[in-house]
Amino acid sequence: MVDPDDDTGAISRRLGALQDELGALRQELRSADGTDHEFRGRVESVAGELQNLLAATNGGHGAIDTISGETITPLDPDPAAIELDDVAHALSNLSRFTGQGIRFYSVARHSVHVSREVEARGGSRAAQRWGLLHDAPEAYLSDVPAPVKRSLPGYTHAEKRLARAVRDALDVQVTAADVTVVDAADSAVGRHELSVHLPESDREPPTLEYDPDALESDVADSDLFCRRARELGLR
Repeated sequence: MVDPDDDTGAISRRLGALQDELGALRQELRSADGTDHEFRGRVESVAGELQNLLAATNGGHGAIDTISGETITPLDPDPAAIELDDVAHALSNLSRFTGQGIRFYSVARHSVHVSREVEARGGSRAAQRWGLLHDAPEAYLSDVPAPVKRSLPGYTHAEKRLARAVRDALDVQVTAADVTVVDAADSAVGRHELSVHLPESDREPPTLEYDPDALESDVADSDLFCRRARELGLR
């Protein structure tokens, strides 16, 4: 029989250790010791532990329903629970730029464009697949604008965990070089989209290798996503 007091004590001890870690991080930040990447990684690790501690006091991480009629636990994802149709449906309903653009533009269409841009830049088939799926975690976490994400402890931790689950579920294996190509294409496509959908920002659009007008405008975004997935052997 498990003694509830023992569980409470373990949680309290772990919380105390995390408080010590946060104190060390504050000191490190003041002294500017360590790279930004290392610092953010440690912060996200602490945030992930805090998520787990909060879940432990409430019976575990909670699940959400999906359009397929199944459930998935976003903060503790099982790759077997990830369905490509769920991803396509959710991303087609999510707006880029938190809906601030002049018209609706979905994450699903953005993802197809990134995949095509990766292809146009000579990226490998694996990179093209990851280009399509790089925002798949948003199907279960929703989209968070990058400036907010950078200062929202725990989101990146959850996003990376879901990304691993997506790759495992769909057998997508990428190298560091593949990720670099996808990140570059994603950045370029994103800057182009900003110039089009937020014209008042006066951003200069980058030169793209793939013409966004070549994406079929008369095809539903979820269908466009699934069609590209079929081309890449993801279904």
